[in-house]
Amino acid sequence: MRPKPRHQGSASICAGLDIRPARPENLAALSRLTTQNLRSQLADPDSGPDSCNLVAWVEEVPAGLLLSRQSPERAGTQELLSLMVTPLFRRQGLARALLAELETVMTSTGRNHFLARWSDRLPQLESFRALLAREGWDAPLPARLRMSFNVGERQDALRAFRPIMAQARRLGLSSQSLAAMPDETRSLMLAAATTFARAGAMPAWANPAPWLDHCDPVVSQVLFDQNSRICGWLLSEYQPGLTRWSIPLGWCCTGAGHMLLAMDHLLCDLENKGGPGATLILQPSQHNGHKVCTLLDRHFRPYALWADHLVSSSKAISQA
Repeated sequence: MRPKPRHQGSASICAGLDIRPARPENLAALSRLTTQNLRSQLADPDSGPDSCNLVAWVEEVPAGLLLSRQSPERAGTQELLSLMVTPLFRRQGLARALLAELETVMTSTGRNHFLARWSDRLPQLESFRALLAREGWDAPLPARLRMSFNVGERQDALRAFRPIMAQARRLGLSSQSLAAMPDETRSLMLAAATTFARAGAMPAWANPAPWLDHCDPVVSQVLFDQNSRICGWLLSEYQPGLTRWSIPLGWCCTGAGHMLLAMDHLLCDLENKGGPGATLILQPSQHNGHKVCTLLDRHFRPYALWADHLVSSSKAISQA
């Protein structure tokens, strides 16, 4: 990429600035500009068009780093994962130049939106919010409550809900690991989702299709009603950079007791696979999972390793 001219309306950009795609051989030099969990994003030389990782070099010194990927949840959306400028080069327009270059690249790939999510505990939080506001991003909104748990705490955390889960079992409701089911189960899940959506019984966000290829089948659960028909799912994804599992999606049409029963099974399968020290992060959407957020905050916070809130903002990408 060619060196960037002065960005209009920003502080002066360093002389000799050059923004180029990040390469795996840059990993050691860029280690100060990212976190351990995101380094795998840089290490893969064949990350393909879904990723766009940019480095701001000033006279061959790595001064800034932007990491992004295509959103697994929203078609046409590029998700901003990280934006960092080394302290020596801050307030000189590098972050704005990186965002501008990302927009140029994304316009050529047909993306139409940006999305960013960040923790309310993010260092330099106010500076980041101000940067996005200056660049025309929407006002930030609460997105998700996040809690991280050690799977060994599951017995204590779920103790109060044992009667509810017992009632679900008496009603004939059940949960099975996806890995324990026949190969055609994935197709049956997608067919069930289509049926529920057409009937207006399932919200659009609950569609398992975007997650099935990424989920851990040993831990993920398929929910069945008393007639052995698929009536929900609780999907878990392993995050190798963080050495933890997450639950990006959970939905059923049979009530909270059934979902708690599935969670109990998921945690049992996770402990069998990863041991009692395995870590799970729960992050239901504030909008789509308001009741779940309230339940987590009220009943599970005492057992959490840590908790925070994610905030999100988006921006439409201008098309040439």
